[in-house]
Amino acid sequence: MKQTIIILSVGLLVLIGCGKKAEHDHAMDKNTKMNAMVSQEEKVIYYTCPMESHKHIHSREAGKCTECNMDMVKAVITSEEKMEYWGCPMEPHGHVRKEEAGTCDDCGMKLKPMRLAKS
Repeated sequence: MKQTIIILSVGLLVLIGCGKKAEHDHAMDKNTKMNAMVSQEEKVIYYTCPMESHKHIHSREAGKCTECNMDMVKAVITSEEKMEYWGCPMEPHGHVRKEEAGTCDDCGMKLKPMRLAKS
């Protein structure tokens, strides 16, 4: 009887582990697809509306702009060669975008070279 309980317990643990692996693999596939346009040296900071007039719309997760319903795009810290603007690395200050290096008007942090990773 004791041996049967041990075998059933090990079997259950294997099944649970396999389920977690499948969930992990699915999440990895989703993340791989989402980060396909972001190179390894870039870091996703937040998602924002690609329209300049809606740059105040930002989120930690992908979604739709609440003003125009467009798909939001990744705002990433990148190299100076690939940058489109200087931006604050804090998600709540995603609206702070400048053409020159400097500091964030809202928090005083040093601006980073950033770009919008559009599909």
